[in-house]
Amino acid sequence: MSVGSIIPFIDNFVVIKGDPNITIGGPVPNGHTKVVVLEFWATWCGPCLQSIPHLSELQRKYKDVDVTIIGSTNEQDEQKIRNFVQGQPMDYTVVLDKHHALHSKVFKPSGATGIPFAAIIVNNKILFSGHPMDPNFDRILEDAASKASSTRKEPVALPLITQTYDELMQLRPKELRQILDERGIKSTGCSEKSEFAKLIVETCSSTQYYKSE
Repeated sequence: MSVGSIIPFIDNFVVIKGDPNITIGGPVPNGHTKVVVLEFWATWCGPCLQSIPHLSELQRKYKDVDVTIIGSTNEQDEQKIRNFVQGQPMDYTVVLDKHHALHSKVFKPSGATGIPFAAIIVNNKILFSGHPMDPNFDRILEDAASKASSTRKEPVALPLITQTYDELMQLRPKELRQILDERGIKSTGCSEKSEFAKLIVETCSSTQYYKSE
């Protein structure tokens, strides 16, 4: 599977770390740009272990855009892989290619003969295939990431509190605390319901607060 090839839909693998519903080669919404780095590795492969910190750094670097790094191994001992991943700084998705679907549909068709081997895939189309420590890998990924859709969610404005003090006093203490907690307002020192209600009137009736989705 050379550069320019289209990745088929693949979902029959075991997710060791990351989104349990993740798939590869699935539909991409119109106007959206999705980047996937599919890296083939194994616990026994020394060069693969050397690339782990670099891939983790890249996933953190591109955390605000739709770039997903997936490390795939086809070793069969699932518990061994889980234990290994827990002890490594693998800050990206890790899957177990238990049925060799990724190996047979991506790795072998790409003409790869050894690991680590990585493919940069943009909207299911391969842009790069080769070693993840190749300088061209970083360059092509950076360019692809610059065009990837943002995953950063805009904060949502919370409504101003328009109730009067007397109206707030009709609410339960739990509800009053929730109003403050949602806005990140510390209620330390408040023990009586009247104190919560007074603090809400003073802080939430004219100041706009936001929360992240």
